[in-house]
Amino acid sequence: MAAAAISELVKATINEIAGVCSGCDRVFVMFSGGRDSLVLLDLTLRALGAGRVEALFIDTGIATPGLKEYVVDTCNNYGVKLNIVGPEYDFFNLVLKKGFPMVKYRWCKEYLKLRPLKRFVEEVKKLSSNIMLLTGVRRDESWFKSRAHKLYDHPLLKVKVYAPIFEWRGDQVKEYIRLYGLRENPLYELYGKAYDCWCTVYKSPADFAVLAMLHPSFFEKFVETEAKLRSGGSALYFKGQRIYLRDIVKNPEKYLKEYPRTYKCPLCRTLI
Repeated sequence: MAAAAISELVKATINEIAGVCSGCDRVFVMFSGGRDSLVLLDLTLRALGAGRVEALFIDTGIATPGLKEYVVDTCNNYGVKLNIVGPEYDFFNLVLKKGFPMVKYRWCKEYLKLRPLKRFVEEVKKLSSNIMLLTGVRRDESWFKSRAHKLYDHPLLKVKVYAPIFEWRGDQVKEYIRLYGLRENPLYELYGKAYDCWCTVYKSPADFAVLAMLHPSFFEKFVETEAKLRSGGSALYFKGQRIYLRDIVKNPEKYLKEYPRTYKCPLCRTLI
């Protein structure tokens, strides 16, 4: 993409952010540690300045090792306040009660993300009546996200949610990072994505094979939890087939060859 074109897009986005957030008491950028949220944070700081912007990270407890450290370091380098919220319950303990999340039973988003976020927002609203949550959701990420709204009142959180880069493409996000010299999360080099949540929904056996090879101690927590399931069920149910993590750990290269990588969840970052 031509530098002039991205420059015009950046200018328009910064102006829009400044306008939309002009009357807000507090502005929170949902910073997951991924590329989109990094660009969003940088744009928002350019539009409003560090004094008016706060970052918000949802610590699910099952993010890729190293992701939280990157989030903290990035916010420190920007000089922006970082708020970290997390679930009341440990993911692995919840699995023992509910089973691993599946496509038709996605309890993970509610317990790991929405409930902690709702508690945080309710506390903030006691002191500030006009707050805004900014998210890095983009239209072209998935069929579901294409149906989201750029600016709306969240029915559960009762606050406005705004997606400034909703119309941006993935290549424009990468070009922004290159042109402005942003420090991208090093997990992209390892995984192709900075996963902030390793729930088993929308993860393939190949994704977990990579995890088994790169972060075996973290992967072992999933294997141990799977072994404790009273039902004898598997952590993964991929295209009608049960996949046991205990089998993946024996030969991860086999699963990398036989299954595709997924890289993204079509639902999580929409907040709806």
